[in-house]
Amino acid sequence: MPTNAKPAHGKRERKLYRKEWEETDNPLVNEARQQTLALQRLQTWMRLAYAGIAAGALLAYWGFTQGNNVVAGVVGVIVAVIFFAIAMVFRIGIRNGRKNVNAMLEHLEASQ
Repeated sequence: MPTNAKPAHGKRERKLYRKEWEETDNPLVNEARQQTLALQRLQTWMRLAYAGIAAGALLAYWGFTQGNNVVAGVVGVIVAVIFFAIAMVFRIGIRNGRKNVNAMLEHLEASQ
């Protein structure tokens, strides 16, 4: 559920902004919140990497077919491959981060 969506019972869910955190929160809850915020930032960077892949693919397409410029086509392929590698690193980090946050939350549920 997104952080700003209304739950079924009508109360608004608390957002994950740091200034709204309470001092009495469990340190594990604070760590889960911080990691969730970091994952959201990584997702933004991953979207930018996807845009880089698209830009490289368009440059490659233009270079090889429309512009008859092999150099631009090769540069486009290289750019697309680099951004693909960057996107995969972000994807793996996001996947592992979500597993970590879920493990922390399961540990909190088990300890209560």
